[in-house]
Amino acid sequence: MTPTLSVLDPSPIFKDRTAADALNETRALASAADGMRYRSYWVQEHHNATSFAGTTPEILMADLAARTSRIILGSGGIMLPNYSPLKVAEWGQTLSQLYPGRIEIGLGRATGADPRTSAALLGPGGQNFPTMLRMLMDWLLDASGAAHLPDDHRARGIAANPKGPGPDLWMLCSSPASAAFAGQMGLKLAFADFLNPGGAKDALDAYHQAFEPSPFCAKPHAAIGLVVLAAETEAEAERLSAPIKAWALSRGAGQFQPYLSTSEAEAYLAKAPLDPPQRGIIGSGLSVAQHLSAIARETHACEFFLLSITDHIETRINSYRLIETAMAEINAMPTSRPEAG
Repeated sequence: MTPTLSVLDPSPIFKDRTAADALNETRALASAADGMRYRSYWVQEHHNATSFAGTTPEILMADLAARTSRIILGSGGIMLPNYSPLKVAEWGQTLSQLYPGRIEIGLGRATGADPRTSAALLGPGGQNFPTMLRMLMDWLLDASGAAHLPDDHRARGIAANPKGPGPDLWMLCSSPASAAFAGQMGLKLAFADFLNPGGAKDALDAYHQAFEPSPFCAKPHAAIGLVVLAAETEAEAERLSAPIKAWALSRGAGQFQPYLSTSEAEAYLAKAPLDPPQRGIIGSGLSVAQHLSAIARETHACEFFLLSITDHIETRINSYRLIETAMAEINAMPTSRPEAG
């Protein structure tokens, strides 16, 4: 099975640049991806983080949907414990009526924030996630006409408007337990490899074993979110990867700061007492595409959400273009068949 490619974008902020710069680069990248073969474009939710400008995925999704014509806009994710399920259902329904067939919601059970910031968001907390998820699903099914709220439902008489076809619904995970829960709920799954490197196979196995069909997903659909970076040569890709390596190393030391430029990151890494954590796939477009194909065969993933960060929007766009082109070339190659005996 040929894996589908999608984009994951946290709207990274670089040193000496503004959040507005980061958001405008997100606009440019979404427009570029709209002209390529990428299925969807997901934005993220982070709070009290100087590294990322993405705090309100629903607003970014609306903005990007208005600036693109084909690509599906999604959240990777909406941290449901920060919100009222009814409100998420309402904005999901609204965007789905404005941009039919182009909206999907990836749900997370964390808050995307440190404990104090989580408290300031005034959400009910992650311990209520299963109940909140069930309420959101029920309201979306009711709004779309797929399944009306039963007479004894606690929300009977409360509608998630506007009525009409609803958004596609996914669940984010980083462990086999949360993947199994997504399968039990009958949702599409997006596994965050950048949070749990190497854990995809166990998580996707748990998801497939637990999966039960639902109105949201008739058969299992599992994706993996990966950090990737491609350039014309392996050496150039390694050079361009310095900002993400330096950020990962400083993050591991408890620092959550803007990304450094390539030259500043190279200098930081040269002086660092530790090597950066090896997370992500870095190389030429062909080597990255070959690695993705191998992961798909091993894990049975049918889709990848690719997160690529460089210090210039042109090299970010080029990274996605090189991977897309190489994957298309691999997929076009004839498969070998055993000779008839």
